[in-house]
Amino acid sequence: MNICSSKALLSLIIPAIALTHAAAQSFSKNADSFFSKTLAPVSVYAVKGKTPQKTYQLKSADWVQHDASQVLLQIAGFNAIRKSGNFGFDPVFRGFKWEQINLITDGAMGAHQACPNRMDPPSSQIMINQIKEIELYKGPHNFRYGPSTGAIINFKMSDPVFSEKPIWNGRVGGGYETNGSIRRTEAYFNRSSKRWQTALAFSYSAGDDYKDGKDSIMPAVFNRTAINFTTAYLVKPGAVASINITRNFTRNTSFPTLMMDLLSDDTWMIQAKFQVAAKNKWYSQWNTQVYTSLVDHQMGNGLRPSSATMLSHVFANTETTGGRTELVFRKTNTVLYVGADLKYEYANGTRSRKMMTGMMAGKVFYDTLWQQGSILRTSAFAHLEKKLGQFQLTTSGRVDLVHSKPNQPAAKTIANNVLLAANDFNTSFSAGISRNFGKHFQLAFWLGHGVRSASITEKFINYLPVGLDAYEVVGNAQLKPEANTQFDLLLRYQTEKSLFQVNFYSARISQFITTVVDPNLKPVITTSPGVRKYINVEDAAMLGFELNYAQQIGAFLNQEMSFAYVRGQNKELHEPLPEINPFELKYKLMARFMNTQLQPYMNLRHSFAQNRISTSFKEKATEDFTIIDLGLKVMTTKKLQLTAAVNNLFNISYREHLSRFITPILPLNATGRNWVLMISYQF
Repeated sequence: MNICSSKALLSLIIPAIALTHAAAQSFSKNADSFFSKTLAPVSVYAVKGKTPQKTYQLKSADWVQHDASQVLLQIAGFNAIRKSGNFGFDPVFRGFKWEQINLITDGAMGAHQACPNRMDPPSSQIMINQIKEIELYKGPHNFRYGPSTGAIINFKMSDPVFSEKPIWNGRVGGGYETNGSIRRTEAYFNRSSKRWQTALAFSYSAGDDYKDGKDSIMPAVFNRTAINFTTAYLVKPGAVASINITRNFTRNTSFPTLMMDLLSDDTWMIQAKFQVAAKNKWYSQWNTQVYTSLVDHQMGNGLRPSSATMLSHVFANTETTGGRTELVFRKTNTVLYVGADLKYEYANGTRSRKMMTGMMAGKVFYDTLWQQGSILRTSAFAHLEKKLGQFQLTTSGRVDLVHSKPNQPAAKTIANNVLLAANDFNTSFSAGISRNFGKHFQLAFWLGHGVRSASITEKFINYLPVGLDAYEVVGNAQLKPEANTQFDLLLRYQTEKSLFQVNFYSARISQFITTVVDPNLKPVITTSPGVRKYINVEDAAMLGFELNYAQQIGAFLNQEMSFAYVRGQNKELHEPLPEINPFELKYKLMARFMNTQLQPYMNLRHSFAQNRISTSFKEKATEDFTIIDLGLKVMTTKKLQLTAAVNNLFNISYREHLSRFITPILPLNATGRNWVLMISYQF
């Protein structure tokens, strides 16, 4: 009955969408405030203020989230690999994932996961309540912030603001969800003066197991705390020095689809910047920053039945250190960015295996995880934007010299590899042109070639089950760099109260990095089905589109719609690529009454069936589903906001296609009906 009700509602909405030829991301209230002046494969999701390309405004419901992927999932084209019910969602965009997505904070800083199974992906280390805006650079078309094959996601913090007199401002917020007893709190305090700005941010979230739509219990316990301190000093007019320190703690978090649970994850992220805005000089801006991130991670199976035969425990740590300097030259209708960056990544870890039964009871074995792998990348880049009448030309390029090696290679690695160290010289470039046709229509075309070297995991992982299936995986130190040649075609039509946009893209990936079963390699754990080895596939492809539509209806209503589709193909094995987002529709209808103080809304999301699956990875198909959420936002004052909602109104039982399985037949289903209450106060 519930499924029929939701599908009946969907049958009413889909024809309306077909008539308008559209779908949309989330948009602001007024069309003119969020439409780009020039068309480009970049979107900016802003907290406040006017920015070009602004298409989505972060809200109090976003600031209180404990995982950045929960915000990214609102954007068309995004999905996430889920191994835990409520933590560590690993973002996937247009089918690209892991190191194919370059995820950074303030243009440089990032954290390397310390868990080989990515319990702590870089997105989980982002403290979302200190973020001003999110820049999404689609495809291999912008190389200012590093190599890009699938996308660059830049989480930007607020620029320092100084005042003649001391000013205090801030925000506190909290939320509660009934299904899983999820508690969330966040706070942000800021003080500005003539020469100093100092801010302190805090967030805490915790939750328990939840029920899916059939009242089955899904293990989902998590506990997350984050603290950030930022201070900036006005050295002289136009010159600002700042430091940003973030400390993240995660404790006792369930990962039912993996062999172990997260016991602790402790992270330091530190970044220092010096920014100069020049006047009457040969350059316009000079920005320099250095950063480091340190992650310590523990996981084990002590609470699992498997510990009765073998007790496993992992200690792992990673380091990411680097710097970046960039000069900006501005002239009439021209902006040029030129710079260089350096990045060093190191991963170390040990797994202990204590035999609890049999003839070997009491013996302990130790396995190295990444063989103390390290990667050093030295790079230079340039990015040009030039306006020529109704046209805008953009070019971007970079060169990367990448050196990688295992500092403590395992015996099997030495025996199976002639060379362990590798040097790559990668060149990436892109060019695009856009044009306005009258007041309403814009057209743009982009062609890019992005190259990335293999990651530490892909090169040096040492017989651990880190993939989609239960096979142990071994790295390949001599992997060739992966290269994506992609074109994007963007069309946009906008009026004062509506927008229609479509983005077609086609990506041809050479030396695609994946794994295949190697029957010549023997697994470390006898119960493992075998061993997979990382290899390069000569040819793979991604093809897809995003359709967006937004419309203001009368004085009180707004509707937003989006379609996102991607098709991935391994052309060497002649089968679909694994873990590809299903075709997805999102629809939102919002009303604004009482001078916007009362805002009821409805969200609908329909995920189509995903039957294009990888047989070599034994991937399983996913049925279609429709989810409807209802909510009400109340602005009791300009400073206080309340939100009450019911998510998954019809209590549908469903599995996201990218969610892993707890057992070969038991999926990690999504949350059933969930009542949500949130409050935010700004001062």
